Formats: sequence, structure tokens, C-alpha cells
Amino acid sequence: MCEVDNKKKILVVDDDATIRFLLKSLLRDYEVFAMEDGFDALAWLNMNMPDLIVMDMEMPAIDGRKLLKRIKSSYKHRHIPVVVMSATDSQIIQSSFYKLGASDFIIKPFVGCDFVSRIKEAMN
Repeated sequence: MCEVDNKKKILVVDDDATIRFLLKSLLRDYEVFAMEDGFDALAWLNMNMPDLIVMDMEMPAIDGRKLLKRIKSSYKHRHIPVVVMSATDSQIIQSSFYKLGASDFIIKPFVGCDFVSRIKEAMN
């Protein structure tokens, strides 16, 4: 009998390999696809549909703000919840991401179990 994989898909976008590895470990109950920049993420999104996107705010080339704008302006992808991560705790920056359509804004460093809880909440 064929087995169907019903794991929810999460796209992780972060230029830091250590963070990508950490998030893949924390999100082991999900099918995680990790990209190191916005270009790779957009290329992946052209062929795939995740249930959630987790992205860093500060990345080279296409930063989190530009990537979020591109995702939320796409008819195909605008419904996908997006969680933004950053080391900044600026309320003004956080507010600007919420206005662009972010579902949540997580400040680094974070506690693993709190991170996973917020990811679950963002998916519901």
C-alpha cells in the first residue's frame, strides 16, 4: 500500500546555515525546505506551495521586506502565512512587517519551544 505524506510544508529562508540547520531540527515534525536567499525562495515557490514561510529579515540581495512584498503581491501565494525573524526588537520595524502582511515577528534569539508554538499558531 502506498503511504501518503500529510506533513505540512514549511519554507525556511535564511542566509545563515546554522539558523537553517537549527530551524530544520526544531521543525522536525514538518517537511522543511531551506533556502539561503530570496532568489532561491522565489524560484522554489514557482514550483511549490508551502503551508507556511519562515524568513529572516536581513538577507543579501532580496531582503525579508522585499521578499514579503513579492509573496503578498502574488495571487498564488498571498494566502500563505509568513513569519519573519530578526535580531531587532524595534516596534517600528515589527509594525512595518505586520502592515506588509506578516503573520508573526519573532525576535532572535528565541527559545525553541516558544518558536515551535508560534509556528503552530501561525499555521492555524
